[in-house]
Amino acid sequence: MTKKKEERQNRICEILLKNGKMKIKDLAAQLKVTPETLRTDLNTMELAGLIIKEHGYTRLQMGFNESPVSLRNQTNQEKKRKAMSYALSLIKDGEVVFIDSGSTAYSGLPALIGKKDLVIVTNSLPLANECTKFNMKIIMLGGFVFNNGMRTYGNFATEILDHLQIDIAFMGTDGFKDSLGFTTLNENEMGLKRHLIDRSKKLVVVCDHSKFETRAPISFCKFKEIDILVTNSLTDEQRKMVEDIPTIYEID
Repeated sequence: MTKKKEERQNRICEILLKNGKMKIKDLAAQLKVTPETLRTDLNTMELAGLIIKEHGYTRLQMGFNESPVSLRNQTNQEKKRKAMSYALSLIKDGEVVFIDSGSTAYSGLPALIGKKDLVIVTNSLPLANECTKFNMKIIMLGGFVFNNGMRTYGNFATEILDHLQIDIAFMGTDGFKDSLGFTTLNENEMGLKRHLIDRSKKLVVVCDHSKFETRAPISFCKFKEIDILVTNSLTDEQRKMVEDIPTIYEID
């Protein structure tokens, strides 16, 4: 796939995430491409399980399939960056810090610049690679690699985590609409996240506001189990959803 085509398909996901179901001709107009070009993109995305086409309309496939992290990196970029940058400002020099895999965590990493004597623990391949630029000690949790999420999981990963004392852990979530806690799309994340909750002195969940409207099937912790939620500006209804969390920071 050419870079231009990849960027266009990322933009399609971003538009559909914001607007929901759209007429294909309206989407083509917004992208300033011909309907024929758009249909080629949509056919590719449909085969990949990213979108659904129906009677001249298209919408995101919002089922329980995790889209590639390269696509998720393109959605709500600025909101994710601001939330994660603020979250990482909570780190103190000399701490052992776990940073979860996911597009939100990756977007805020420049906020680590200037921090001293940190040990960064992660199960994210791209995040570990990016952190090498900051000249910090990095512990990569080994294990099986989940290709879509570009992260490790399984007994090898959790066994390493059992030997660490985490001062502060930053976790993501795949959505929690109609849920009593934070959730994930994949059962392979469950064991690692539960180990992390047991091994961490402070737990921080970071997410953009879209997670309040997204469902995922597997709950990995109750709202009251975490210490801090960092997200974007919330409505009164959204605040009520997470009222069991001791501290909430709304960043825009």
